[in-house]
Amino acid sequence: MNEDKMPLFLINGFLEAGKTQFIKFTMQQDYFQTEGKTLLIVCEEGEEEYDEELLKQTHTAVVYIEEAEKLTPEYLQDLELLYNPERVLMEWNGMWNLDALKLPNDWDLYQQITIIDGSTFELYLSNMKPLLALLVKRSELVIMNRCDEVSDENITRYRRGLKALNPQAE
Repeated sequence: MNEDKMPLFLINGFLEAGKTQFIKFTMQQDYFQTEGKTLLIVCEEGEEEYDEELLKQTHTAVVYIEEAEKLTPEYLQDLELLYNPERVLMEWNGMWNLDALKLPNDWDLYQQITIIDGSTFELYLSNMKPLLALLVKRSELVIMNRCDEVSDENITRYRRGLKALNPQAE
């Protein structure tokens, strides 16, 4: 990590894909613990909520954003000055254009992870492939969850489809 840059960990996916569950799980892991503060920017409120006790334990401040247009480099810089975080987590709204996200010059997109609900993947792949491609194209890691009812054949096909969208993604 470049110490002169604010590291941004961007977690994206469609509504109810499991982004919040993933972030909550990650925040509780030993490898994610830090002395400094974490700023969590939530761009989409789903069914799952962040527990105040967890936020307190992990030194995490949460800011909720309802409109993509609000996420300007100036606003993000203001959040950095206000909260003084060591890192930023962003739960991205999968219906927003990720290419429109502009970061301050001293921020760095350190890692992008896409969360996909395996039970609805076929629907998104068939009807929203360009939007799905935008979510996946710069992701370092793609996690497909909720696959208990998905056949092994379909999981293999889904994996091939995701690799076609981003060959570098794990």
